[in-house]
Amino acid sequence: MTAITGSGAVPQARTAPRAWLPWWLPATLLAAAIAVPMLLSPYPPLQDFAEWAYQGALLARLASGQPVPGVELVGHPVPNSLTQAILGLLCLVLPPAVAARVFVLALLGAGLALCLALARRWQPGAARSLAVVLLVSVVCNATFWNGYLNYQLGLLLLAGWFLLPAPRRLQAGPIAAFGTAIFLSHAATFAAFAAVVGAEALLARRLRGAVMGLALPGLLGVWYVLAGDGGGEPTSAMGGVARFLAFKAYTVAKIGPYHNFVFAGGGDEVLRPAAYWAGSAANLTYAGLVLAALALGLWRGGVRRWPLLLAAAALLALFLLLPQNARGIVNPGERLMLPALLVLLLAVPLPAWPLRLSAGLGGLVLAANLLAFAIPARDWTVPVHFRDLEAAGGAAALFRHRPTSFACKWAALETADAPISFRTSLLRSAGEDFYCPVPP
Repeated sequence: MTAITGSGAVPQARTAPRAWLPWWLPATLLAAAIAVPMLLSPYPPLQDFAEWAYQGALLARLASGQPVPGVELVGHPVPNSLTQAILGLLCLVLPPAVAARVFVLALLGAGLALCLALARRWQPGAARSLAVVLLVSVVCNATFWNGYLNYQLGLLLLAGWFLLPAPRRLQAGPIAAFGTAIFLSHAATFAAFAAVVGAEALLARRLRGAVMGLALPGLLGVWYVLAGDGGGEPTSAMGGVARFLAFKAYTVAKIGPYHNFVFAGGGDEVLRPAAYWAGSAANLTYAGLVLAALALGLWRGGVRRWPLLLAAAALLALFLLLPQNARGIVNPGERLMLPALLVLLLAVPLPAWPLRLSAGLGGLVLAANLLAFAIPARDWTVPVHFRDLEAAGGAAALFRHRPTSFACKWAALETADAPISFRTSLLRSAGEDFYCPVPP
């Protein structure tokens, strides 16, 4: 805005009022609140993470020449292994339990830094709100609380890609470096990365750099498939169009801030029904606000970054087509929807009011949700198996996570005397998959 002063009618900038608190403070305070249970709980309350931490400890033992009966390293690249490799390196210099917490806190810190940097660069007019939304829906989303930290690491690497200048994102060197790291983190995030790189190169008519850059991770993928580890269980059907669409809508609602943490006594749907229904309503409202912000931004003619919108559209189309389970992967479409959401939040100029409401609702609900870890009656020693969910209050309850799913693996970090549970990693076992004992 300008003011007309003096006889020369010289326009002068009117000083904008200062915000009453720094723009980066809300996201930083929320990240600090998330860090508290990572530090003070008996172990990080992330569903599958104790198993990955355990495999990191086994990797460190193998690297230091100690015997690990029944377990050996695989001889080919695995697109679900970077987290274990980093944890193994940390375990060479730190006790395994400390290494695991250091890794989670570093991941959270890196995620916060990315949220702030991306919001300031891509949406400077809404940086405060977007940083919180990115923290809630991309960095500390449902897959984070499920402990899918290989996927989360790949998602953060994909987010870091958007901090590079546009010309650098068309060059073979950066594409190869990011592509290889993302591939080793998770195949789904690599597919999203390839879609982004391909769309930008295609519309810029500079395909050579993209082809050369994607060649190395592409060859690693071929090697992985030829090694025979690319298979899985058969695809399962959803059982009707209505159920399929409801599941997709539920997956979108999972970007919200409410998480239903299930311990041996049950989840919120059993112990705190009011909190469960209020949290579920909050997730639906939050998802609606985020979608409204994106829709309004597009409707107002905010199509400035066609390559990114093309990539997001391709990922969303795959999200809509993929079944609930495919080749042993639960909800594979979610792994593509989240990168699409990240791309859209950066590419579409977002209106202030729905984004501000999303950030306020998301930050407050997630911060309040974390109080669940302060309830003293929680039993952190009893593992909750997925087959126990019906007994713990009904298998149809929503937004569930089982923080104690692999409690026995955390207890075995020092002794390393338990078999591994997940084979999609750097380790191979000749025995049967081992899950924590089902409570009686």
